[in-house]
Amino acid sequence: MSLFNSLTNAVLKGAGKNAGLAGLVMQNPKLMQGLMGLMSKDSQIGGLPGLVAQFNSAGLGDVMGSWLGQGANKPISAPQVEQALGGNIINQLASQANMAPAETSNALAQVLPAMVDKLSPKGGAGAMDMGSVQSMLGGLLKGKL
Repeated sequence: MSLFNSLTNAVLKGAGKNAGLAGLVMQNPKLMQGLMGLMSKDSQIGGLPGLVAQFNSAGLGDVMGSWLGQGANKPISAPQVEQALGGNIINQLASQANMAPAETSNALAQVLPAMVDKLSPKGGAGAMDMGSVQSMLGGLLKGKL
């Protein structure tokens, strides 16, 4: 099973009642590629540590903390995603995925909690290159689906 399919299934399991929207997002490989690129240390935001910093700066550190920590992930709304990431990043991802910015924010609100949770199994937000992001996701999901 490919990494993309494994991640799709994991996000769908984590999405619960919002699985339909998450499924639509995961069927768009360009959005997934852009999102995985953001998680890389070489991204414009500095990967997962940069994402954490952006959420903290936007007053959403408690939400991000729940994704990094043990237990249930707090939900996030599309406007909160845009507040944390900024319009430029949302527009860039939307353009790359051929989606409307509002659709992209809605999709990210469903996918980000599960993705950050999978990338931080021990609660850490370390810097990873793209190969490490892909490897970690693949390793975490191997045998669980």
